[in-house]
Order: sequence, then C-alpha cells, then structure tokens
Amino acid sequence: MNRDMIVVTFSGSKGGVGKTTLAIALSIVLSPSLLVDASSEGGATSYLLGDAPPPYLSQDPAGSLRRVELFDGVPLFMAVNRGAIDPGRVAEFVRGLNEFDIIIIDLPALTDIETMRRYLPLFYIADTILSVVEPTQPSILTGLKRFGEKRVVVALNVPRPLPGVAVDTYRRIVESFARRHGYGFVLVPYEPAITRLSPATVNVLNYTSPSFDKAIASLARLIKNK
Repeated sequence: MNRDMIVVTFSGSKGGVGKTTLAIALSIVLSPSLLVDASSEGGATSYLLGDAPPPYLSQDPAGSLRRVELFDGVPLFMAVNRGAIDPGRVAEFVRGLNEFDIIIIDLPALTDIETMRRYLPLFYIADTILSVVEPTQPSILTGLKRFGEKRVVVALNVPRPLPGVAVDTYRRIVESFARRHGYGFVLVPYEPAITRLSPATVNVLNYTSPSFDKAIASLARLIKNK
C-alpha cells in the first residue's frame, strides 16, 4: 500500500441521504482518485457509466477498474460494480494498490448490525470515515455513530428541499455530536444540479452552486489533512 495513500470509507445507515452523489462529487474534486463502488446495486456505476460491462468488483476487483471520461478532461478512475461483494477480498485489493493517492469507497446503506459487521473490513482500512446523514429524525437517530479511534467526518447533507428551520435544528444537533467526539463537520446544502446526475448529464457537475462547491471543498480539506 502506498504510505501516502488516503482511504475514505463512506458510511450511511439509510438510503436516499445522498451518500453516493457526495462520493462522486468528492472524487472529482480530489481527482485523480479512485472511486470504489461497493454497493451491490452499483449506484455510482449507474450514475456515471450506466450499464457498464463486466468484470465487476464483485467478480474481479482488478478487472473492474475503469477510467471515466468526465468534463474538461478531469481524470477519475472507478471500480465498477454489480452484485454483492466480498468485503474482505475488496479490502485486500485496496491495500495492494500503489498508483492512487486518494481512494473513496462508497458502501451501501448499513441498515442493520449484521450489514455493518459484514463491511467491517472496509472500515478497518480507512484513514477517514465519512458519515453521511440528512436533516431528518430517522437519519440522525440511526446514522450518528462512533467509530472507535478512527478519524471521522460527519456530513449533514440536504438531498432535497427542506424548511430552513428544520435544517438549522438538525445542524445544531449534528454539529454538537461531532464537536463532542472530536469529529469534523460539514453542512452540505441542497443542490438541484446533483439530482439530475446521469451518464448523459454528467456535465451538470460543472454547474453546481458556490455554496455546494464550498461544502465539497471543505470535505476535501478535512480528508487531505489526515
């Protein structure tokens, strides 16, 4: 493993909080980087490549690597996926990589203890765990976790239009939790352009708002200062 390589594992206990789109946006800002799609549904793969052909991460980790051609020549590499992965095998694959400075692992929603345990190998290899929650009570109650001695950054992501008073209320709760445990914290505002992301419209990432760009840049700084 490259001693200077930074591995970031995305965590979220609820689907629909915007974890995958944040992982994509962050991978682009931190490019050249490797985005590992560890979801059996292949969420990041679908967003950027649609029906990508095999081999997939679930079949052949090394063979799953692709170079994704984005706007303005931004280089992004990706481990594409469909189907359930072997987290231990993928962790060993990531450990053996030397050619990337940043690796971002996008996990599926960790909806129960058994699923969390299954993916532990991909938490063990992380330098930073990026925990994504949205400003709703179910997401906050299930998504705010401690991760032992791991370095953690909490992103409060607003994936759809919500009342400002609700966002501010949950911002205070999440920010207090992060401060209490020594975690980083970033509020990511609602970004309409992200909701239109698809292989045919990947250039919408060129038109995100300054407030969204600032939040992603803040996440990138927290991750790089490991």
